[in-house]
Formats: sequence, structure tokens, C-alpha cells
Amino acid sequence: MTKSTSILRWIVGSMICLLSGFVHAERPLKILYFQAPADAPEKACIYGAGEMLGETELPRYNFSDNIIIPKGDVLLRFLPQPLAEDAKIPKAAPRVRIPAGWQKILLLVAQDKENPVLPIRVKAINASDGVFGPGSIYMMNLSKIRIGGTVGDKQLDLRPNSIEIIKNPIPGNGFYPTKLYSLATPRARPQRFIKQMWEKNATTRQVLFILPKPPPQHATYYCAPVPEF
Repeated sequence: MTKSTSILRWIVGSMICLLSGFVHAERPLKILYFQAPADAPEKACIYGAGEMLGETELPRYNFSDNIIIPKGDVLLRFLPQPLAEDAKIPKAAPRVRIPAGWQKILLLVAQDKENPVLPIRVKAINASDGVFGPGSIYMMNLSKIRIGGTVGDKQLDLRPNSIEIIKNPIPGNGFYPTKLYSLATPRARPQRFIKQMWEKNATTRQVLFILPKPPPQHATYYCAPVPEF
């Protein structure tokens, strides 16, 4: 075998190993059960790709540590405890599908009293860097009022029960003004909702929940930071 042939085989072998690594690579997700009722489950077992991927806390205010799931289109299912040997996952188990193209994932848990297996439902958010990357804000308006104004250099018009991602409110890191107003009805006078200095950090995502509240405020908010993962 010549020296050039050996080098060529080494290069080909290295490429095969690298491609194999991509095929079997994994990706992280984090989970949050915001506004969980007092009697809500505190843990869940996550199943996917034919195996148990892990047991996780269902934290109330901040996102969990990373949970690793495989690449590819994956159906995640949630159980209150690990399956017994040879047992099958119940058809009614809460589930959420993660598309193959998502590199990073956030899961939001909500109550589902009707589910007999585990009383939750799960929503997945694509937190891939090109969609909802570090330095951005994922804004969820769960109220019936309209929110508008400015977030740093960006204009916001967030209608009831809608979502908007604000990417990089300012070019670099630092503090910036946020001035938001609420509109309870189309004919109502705008009311000041938020007037604060917020901070952008290029390694942190933010998830902002705008939540319903009785009049005269109509809404309140909560921000959950997501450290880079």
C-alpha cells in the first residue's frame, strides 16, 4: 500500500466517522410548567424513539436543565413514572412531536384535567438559533388585550392570543428602554403596561408571558430567562 493510498483511506474513514456522528447526534430541550396548580405533578418521564429519554422535574418558574433527545422527527410522550418491563405506553399519554429540523427545543406545560394518564398538555417551541436565538424575546400574549409600543429599537403590535419573536431588540449587549401600552377594547384609551429598562444578553433567550387579569389592569406579565444551551 502506498503512502498516498493510506492517507486517502484515513481521510475517507475520518469522514465516515464524522457523518456517523451527525446521524446519531443529539439535541437539547428544556421544560417549564408555568402557573402549575398546587396539586400538579412535579415530575414526568419522557419517552421517545422507543426508549425512556429521562425523568425530569417540571419546574414552575425557570426552565429545567438540559434534557437530551435524539435527532430526527421524534414523538415525545410523557408518563408519571417509568414503565414496567414489557409494558406499553398508554395511548392517552400526553405527547408532542418535535420536527427533525429543530436543533434546540423549549417545552411549555399546561394543565389538562381530562388526561387520565398525566394531567398535562405540552407545547413545543423551536428555539433553534436561527429562529428564536440568544438575545431574542419570545412573547406570548395569553390575554384578551392588545399590547403595543417599543422594545428597544423594535416596534411591537401583539394582538390577543398571539405570539411574536423579537430578535435582537438592540444591536449589542446592554440595557434598553421598553415602553408598552395595553388596549382593552378597540375604542378604549391606551393604558401604560410596561415602562422599564430591560437588558439584552447575547447568551440568553427570554420567554415573556402576558397573562389575563381582572379589570382594571386586564393583564400582567412574567419573564422566564433561558440561559444558552
